[in-house]
Amino acid sequence: MRSIVKFVSASLLVLSASTNAHAQDPNVEGRNFLAEGNNSAASKKFAEAAKINPFDASALNNQAVALAAQGDNEKALNLLERASRLAPNRTDIAANLNELRNWMNRNTPQVAAVQRKAPVPGAYPNQGDVPPEPPPLWKK
Repeated sequence: MRSIVKFVSASLLVLSASTNAHAQDPNVEGRNFLAEGNNSAASKKFAEAAKINPFDASALNNQAVALAAQGDNEKALNLLERASRLAPNRTDIAANLNELRNWMNRNTPQVAAVQRKAPVPGAYPNQGDVPPEPPPLWKK
């Protein structure tokens, strides 16, 4: 009986150690924040992960998703371009890059006008002077 208790205790220690390791992983924490809708905290965690490994295409992609959700499309585009160069075969990164490029190509003049607080007459039919929402980059 004692050997079973020791085995179970040892298993729990291993499990808690691996759980703590994942809790410290900025990618895991960033994905959790992203899933909760806390894009600012997610962006910071993915930036931390990219600082640890600047060649981590997933961290760059995920940081771009969080930044795009906050409206920082230029920085998101730069990160997606870098992630695409690092992992040219990743279809999810290529799709995110394509979606953001297409959205920016269609809406950049309108977005710039809104940021200047000078509405462009007729720029947003049926929407006032609010640009359309950026594309959803994070697919579940």
